[in-house]
Amino acid sequence: MRSSLVILLMLPLAGSLPVLALEKKDSIRLAGVIDLATDIYLSDPDSAIALTNAVVAESIQRNDSYFLASAYYILSKASWTKANYRLSTEYGFKALKLTENSPYIHLQGLCLLSLARTSIELRDFEQADAFLKRSRQLATTNRDMQLLADTYRERSMLLSEKGEYDSALHFVDNGLELYQDLHDTLSISILYSRKVKIYYTLHDYNKSMAYNRIALHLDSVVGNKRALGISFYYAALNASKLNHPDSAIRFLKKSIDFSNSVYNLSSLIRAHTLLADIYTDTNQPALAAEQLRLVSQYKDSLYNAEKSGQIQEMKSLYELESKDRTIEELGNKNTLQQKLISNQRWLTILLAIGIILLTAFILMLSRLRGIQTRTNVILEEKNKAIELQREEMQAQAEYLHYLNQLKSKLFSVISHDLRGPIGNLQSLLELVTQKALNHEEFMMISDRVKDNLKATQRTLDNLLNWSLSQMEGIRTERKALYISACIDEACNLLADVAAQKNVSIDNASLASIQVMADPNQVQLILRNLIHNAVKFSTVGSRVEISTLLVESCCRVTVKDSGIGMTPEEVNMILAQEHFTKRGTQEEKGTGLGLLLCKEFIKHNGGELSITSNQSQGTEISFTLMLV
Repeated sequence: MRSSLVILLMLPLAGSLPVLALEKKDSIRLAGVIDLATDIYLSDPDSAIALTNAVVAESIQRNDSYFLASAYYILSKASWTKANYRLSTEYGFKALKLTENSPYIHLQGLCLLSLARTSIELRDFEQADAFLKRSRQLATTNRDMQLLADTYRERSMLLSEKGEYDSALHFVDNGLELYQDLHDTLSISILYSRKVKIYYTLHDYNKSMAYNRIALHLDSVVGNKRALGISFYYAALNASKLNHPDSAIRFLKKSIDFSNSVYNLSSLIRAHTLLADIYTDTNQPALAAEQLRLVSQYKDSLYNAEKSGQIQEMKSLYELESKDRTIEELGNKNTLQQKLISNQRWLTILLAIGIILLTAFILMLSRLRGIQTRTNVILEEKNKAIELQREEMQAQAEYLHYLNQLKSKLFSVISHDLRGPIGNLQSLLELVTQKALNHEEFMMISDRVKDNLKATQRTLDNLLNWSLSQMEGIRTERKALYISACIDEACNLLADVAAQKNVSIDNASLASIQVMADPNQVQLILRNLIHNAVKFSTVGSRVEISTLLVESCCRVTVKDSGIGMTPEEVNMILAQEHFTKRGTQEEKGTGLGLLLCKEFIKHNGGELSITSNQSQGTEISFTLMLV
C-alpha cells in the first residue's frame, strides 16, 4: 500500500515540469511529498530517497529554496539510515547552506542536528559539539521547544559515545520531558533506546532490558525499522549477558530482518557477529562459520560503499599530485633556461608590483564600500528615529491643539456664565446702595442671586479641579470607604436643588459595599452626576441611585427619567469632548462636570458608561474596585 502511494505521489513530479510560478496547489503537493518522505525514511529509506530526489529536481527548476532545502535534509537523514555517512554529510551541508541567513530557522536547526549525528557516527566529537551548540542557540533564541528537545536528544548521544553517562542520562530525561509535552512518540522511543545502550554499557542489564521493552513497543508503534533493528540487537545483548542464549538468538534474527529491510550494514555486521559468538559458545561451529561468512560479506559491501564514496576525493588528490610534479619539472627547466629569460625578469617584477597595487586598490575599494554601507545603515536608522520623533511631535501638537481649543471653548462658556451672576449681584448691590428696593423686593431678588451664586461656585470648583487635573496637580489617594455613605452625603448636599424642582432622590445602594477610591474625587463624581440628573429631570419626577456587584467591581448607577440625550451627544461625552446643554428649567452648565467625572473615574481604576434615549431619561454608570 505504501509503495503504491509513493508511486502515485511521484507521477506528477517525474513528468514534464511547466515553467510557471509555483502555485498554491503545487506547494501543497510538494509539502505532502516531503511529509511522506519524513514519515518513511526510517522504515523505507529507498522510497524516501526516490521521493525527495524528484522534489529536488522540481525545486531546482522552480528555484524554490525552501523545498530544495527540505529535500536535501530528508536525503541526509535517509542516507544516515542506510549508514551512508558520506552522502549524509554532503546533503546535510547542502541543506544547511540553503537555510543559513534565511527565515527557515527550524529547518536550519534540523540540518545542524543531522550533521551532528553523522559526525558522532564518524567519531568526530569536536565537530558534532560545534553543530549542537549552534542548534541549541537557535532553539533558545527562537523559543523552539521541538528543536530544543531534538538538540537534547543528540547531545545525549554525543555524551554517551564519549563515556559521560551521567550527563547523557540528564539530557535524555530533559528531552523526554519536552517530547512528552510535544507528544513526539518517535523521539521518545529513540531516547528510551539511548537509556538501553547506556545501562547496558554500565552493566545494569536488568534495567537495560526494562527500558528495551519500552523502546521496542514505541519503535513498533511508529514503524521505525532502523530503530527496531538496533533495539532487538540490544535485547539480544542483554539476553546473552543474562545467560538466555535462545532468547538472544531469537532477538538477533528479528534484528537482522529489520536491518536488512533498510540495508543498515553496520547493524547487520554487529548482529551477525554476536550471533556467531553465541553459536560458538553453544557448540554450533557450522552455524557460527556461516554467520562469520555473512559478516565478511557485509564488511566487503560496506568497504566498497565507502570506497566508491571516496573515489572523487582520490581523483582530486591524484590530480593535485600530477600538478605538483608538473610544477617541479617546469621549475627544473626554468633553472636551466635562467640565462635565456634574464631580460624578462624586470618585466615580471613590474607585473607583480602592478598586481600588488591592483590588489591593494581593490581591497581599498572594498573597504570603502563596506564603510559606505555601514554609513548608509546608520543614516537609515537615524532617519527612522527622526521620522518617529516627527510623528510623536505631530501627535503631541495635535493633542495640544485639541486642548487649546477645549480651553478656549471652556473659558468662553465660563466667562459668559460667570459674568451674568456677578453682574446681577453688582446690580443688586447698587440698587441696595441707592435704596431703590424695599425689603420684600430685596429678599425676592436675593434668593435668585443666591441660586446663581451657588451655580457659579460649583462652576468655579469644577474649573479649578479640571485645571489641576490638566496640570497633573491632583493626586489620587485611594482608601477603603463605604460607597453608600458617600452617596448619602452627595444626596444631602443636593437635596435643596432637587426640592426646588420637586424631584425626589432615591438611594437604593447596598450599605455593606466597600470600595478602594479617593473619597474627595468620588464625592465630586457623585455630586456632578446627581446634579445633572436633577437638572435634566422634569418637575415631580424621580432620580434613582443604585449599586451592583459585578465580579471584582462595584457599579454605581444614577438614573433619571428626564429629557435624555441623542446618540451623538452620548458619543461626544464618551470621546472626552466638551458638551453642554440647558436643563428642563433652562438651567445653564459648562460641560466641565462630565469631563471631570470621566477623568476621575479613570484615575480610580473605573469605567464610565451611558445609556440614554431622547424623552426617556438617562442612565449613567461607573465602576470602582472592591476592597
